[in-house]
Amino acid sequence: MGLKEELSKELTKGNSIYIIKANLLGRGYLEEDINSALRSIVNVKVEESNKNNKLLSWKELFDRIGYGFASQQFINILFVLSGASLFLVGFTNGIKTAIVYLLSGFLKEYSRIKYFGKTFISTGGIIYGFSFLGMAFAVVLHSPIFFLISLLVGAIGVIAHGDLYISFFNAILKNERRKTFLKFISYFGMFITAASLMIAGFLMELFPVNGIPFSINPLWLNLVSPINFKIYGYLIAFEITAIMFILSGYLMSFIDEKKDSVYGSTLYISAFMREYVKEATSNSRIFVKNKKVILLTFAAMLFTIAQVVGNSYFGIFIYENFKHQFLGGFMNVAVIFVIALITSLSGVMLTKTFAKSLGEAPMLVFGTLLVSLLPLTMYFNPNLYAIGLSVALSIIGGAVVGVAQGLIAERLMDDKELSTYFTTMGFFSIIPTIVLVTLGALIAQMYSLQKLFLVLGIVLALVVMPIYFILVVIIDAEYRRDHVKK
Repeated sequence: MGLKEELSKELTKGNSIYIIKANLLGRGYLEEDINSALRSIVNVKVEESNKNNKLLSWKELFDRIGYGFASQQFINILFVLSGASLFLVGFTNGIKTAIVYLLSGFLKEYSRIKYFGKTFISTGGIIYGFSFLGMAFAVVLHSPIFFLISLLVGAIGVIAHGDLYISFFNAILKNERRKTFLKFISYFGMFITAASLMIAGFLMELFPVNGIPFSINPLWLNLVSPINFKIYGYLIAFEITAIMFILSGYLMSFIDEKKDSVYGSTLYISAFMREYVKEATSNSRIFVKNKKVILLTFAAMLFTIAQVVGNSYFGIFIYENFKHQFLGGFMNVAVIFVIALITSLSGVMLTKTFAKSLGEAPMLVFGTLLVSLLPLTMYFNPNLYAIGLSVALSIIGGAVVGVAQGLIAERLMDDKELSTYFTTMGFFSIIPTIVLVTLGALIAQMYSLQKLFLVLGIVLALVVMPIYFILVVIIDAEYRRDHVKK
């Protein structure tokens, strides 16, 4: 074994430089050679760190731009414009959510025994990018089935950009080693996404759905008649999205990674899937541990599903009802949801304040009522300004409820149970999500979007909120009773 190999082996033990040098000097190596080897290893690590910083900085920038141009609301609108019914839009979003629940939970567990590195994440990003080209051409071809397939394929690709990418990112670059540009994107990426969303809305409005005819007659081709074609704003926007995510995935392939050697024997995916389902099923007892956990689970599922259904149609409703007002259909949607993005930043800070001063009960009640304002506003007062305000309040409400749910869960379960609960929650939400989102899609198709929004508002305000209130009353009563006994 050479000096560099010996030195690398010593570094992995976590010893200080002085101990390492003493060990190597004791083995007969010269101090000058040891110092030279140390400098070369440190320089290599610095070069790798700088390279990864640059690559991840550009990747983060491309991702932020891509997510702005790929707004879920624009996707839903274009799905309808491809010829899809309201039912198909809602049903597909339900299936997509179920796929994300299943695969994200599965990959998170599978990654404990199998290493998912840059190749997997890179491939996922490239697949996600190409899915937007598929969706764009599906609108041109008026093929909702092609759009549906592209959307679901994209959902599979984007999973790699979730927990797996975040874990990979944190492992490759510790926070203290992140350079200024990367930190800037991490802190202000939301504004990059918001700006991209506005540009996408502008392009879609500038070049409308039916396209703008354009013709060229290049003299060097000696053509008898000019070349005629149409420019579509959504095609430009989704091509930009595709390019951003394809480039993002491509950059991942150049990142220097160090594969951990902590993985044991790897099960085949089919065998692991059986084990995963078996373990998730055995963990089901955590959801019926007691009536308080049952209430929390039921309310949390209804709350999340109501948001999935609402987000499938909010953008469509704004586009259809206000496309001849204010800035136009796509720009109105862009402005409304840019408000939502920016509000989400303040929502985190406000939630921390609420958590300290209000407690779980007011947070759950107040937060749920804020979220219910958006669908109820769209039913009772479908005014663009009122909708913009209710979107902002809904974002704050969602953040408040999320924090309060976590605080309640911590009071009901120990750390191990809490980890199991949140790990398997998505798995057990699959069937309820498909069933209830499909029911919401049927209401939208058979009646109207406004009737659906009324139902969502009633479910949130008169079902979910009272369940949360009852849950906290029970917990507080038990706490006071135990306190009196002591």
